[in-house]
Amino acid sequence: MEEKSLSFSDHVIATDMLFETKAAVKDLAAAITESTSYEIRSFLKQEIKTAISQHELIYGFLQDRGRYDAYNVPEQLQKDIKYANTALEG
Repeated sequence: MEEKSLSFSDHVIATDMLFETKAAVKDLAAAITESTSYEIRSFLKQEIKTAISQHELIYGFLQDRGRYDAYNVPEQLQKDIKYANTALEG
C-alpha cells in the first residue's frame, strides 16, 4: 500500500481524534440506555450516529495514509512499535 504523506504530529492528532470518537460512541450508548426521556433518547441516538460517522471518516483518513490496517495485525503491531519508538525519541 502506498503511504500518503502525513507528519507524525498529524498522525498523533488524528489518532487522538479517533480515540475520542470511540469514547463518545461508548458514552452515548451508555447514556441512551440510562435515559428515561423520549426526547433525550432521540437526541442521543442522532449524536451516536454522528459520532460513528466521524469515527469512520477519521479511520478511513488514517487507513488511506497507511497508518492503520485492521486486516493485517502483525504489520500493524510493527507500525505501532515504530510510532512508539518515534514518540520516545522526540
